[in-house]
Amino acid sequence: MILRKLGPGIGINKSARCRPLRKIAIPPVIFLVALLFLDCASQGAYNLPVRRQKRVLTGLENFLARDAANYRGKKIALVTNHSGVDYNLSKNIDLLRAAGMEIVLAFAPEHGLYGHENDYDNRLYRVDERLNVVVYNLHHLSMEMLRFLLGPSEAVIFDIQDMGMRCYTYVSSLKQVMDALEGTAIELIVLDRPNPLGFLGIDGAYLQDGFWSRHISAFPSTFIYNLTLGEAARYYGATHVSNVRLRVVPLANYRRDLLFNETMLPWVPPSPNLPTYESAIVYSAVVMLEGVNLSVGRGTTKPFEYIGAPWIEPRELARLLSGLGLPNFRFRPVYFSPTFSKYAGMRCGGVHIFYMGGAFSPMEVSYKIISAIKAAYPKFRWDYRGGRYHVDFLAGTDLFRENMDAGRPFSEFAARIAEGQRRFDRLRKKHLLY
Repeated sequence: MILRKLGPGIGINKSARCRPLRKIAIPPVIFLVALLFLDCASQGAYNLPVRRQKRVLTGLENFLARDAANYRGKKIALVTNHSGVDYNLSKNIDLLRAAGMEIVLAFAPEHGLYGHENDYDNRLYRVDERLNVVVYNLHHLSMEMLRFLLGPSEAVIFDIQDMGMRCYTYVSSLKQVMDALEGTAIELIVLDRPNPLGFLGIDGAYLQDGFWSRHISAFPSTFIYNLTLGEAARYYGATHVSNVRLRVVPLANYRRDLLFNETMLPWVPPSPNLPTYESAIVYSAVVMLEGVNLSVGRGTTKPFEYIGAPWIEPRELARLLSGLGLPNFRFRPVYFSPTFSKYAGMRCGGVHIFYMGGAFSPMEVSYKIISAIKAAYPKFRWDYRGGRYHVDFLAGTDLFRENMDAGRPFSEFAARIAEGQRRFDRLRKKHLLY
């Protein structure tokens, strides 16, 4: 008997695959559920592995259990969004108030307090009547204004689910708050949460001079930095700001190689276009395509899992990308019509990208995909606006684009950024918690 593993403790007998069931009375509901596990009914289906089942406790939960009594009656400024919940999905602002803290102001990062805004909200602040708090938009606050607003607070609590990527703006929001608090007596309390991409290690170029931007290229790190936000705060506090009263409340039962689904925590989409954990993993490998004239599926049901353009024939692209030798991904030809963003209302040909598990280099995957599309499609263009190439600020360097334009393989680009990775890794290791 030959068993092929489908998941932990699950297998099927290949010699008996798809045989008809005879003389066995099976309730219809059980039969339908069983079909989900039959190889003949789900060829190519995949599941992220689960290697352990011990729930990770967030910094929020540990803070409430161990430290909240010390802050009873204190005036707190809360930096958060919809991801700031506990295991039972109770909001941090409600939990902190129930523990006796006075939330005097709230600050929201990109996508707003409730995480539904696809574009930056143009308002400087809004009054949230349900939560009875004024919420300021971090994207519109100057350093002087943020420092002024934080002034009356006795402590600032930072509680946001990060993605572990420099271009994902939440780590830049952490830097912004730390810069504003430098030299003040106000304590910054970072409630730690898992890094969903920690299993990928570090990857990509260290942020180079000349490619700083306030939100997508602000944090001084490699593109994938393998730090939780608590560790990122410790690293930045030790290497770039001289006087911030920092306290990190760590996770419990956490290992940095854990996939997010192994933490047993609920996946709260950190932004509108990352609805599932699988889409967030694929996002790390295709986000660089936001710097070219392809749609990345914004405005569809599969953001960052669909890529394409009106001038692409799906089967050709699927064959092209399937031939790149990317073992962690599969490509299915699709048509899609975005409702907003690039090519809104137009039919695009492209591929649906499936993540099949395992660790990979997001930079290598994006480099090879873009290189292949660039060579095959004359209508390919780098996104050039405001006198600069957008992809350079996503990558934190112009080497990604320039090496590709010169026709160099990924190995040459990787060699040119390796020393920056090594320097960063030596620094970050001093500030790890897990």
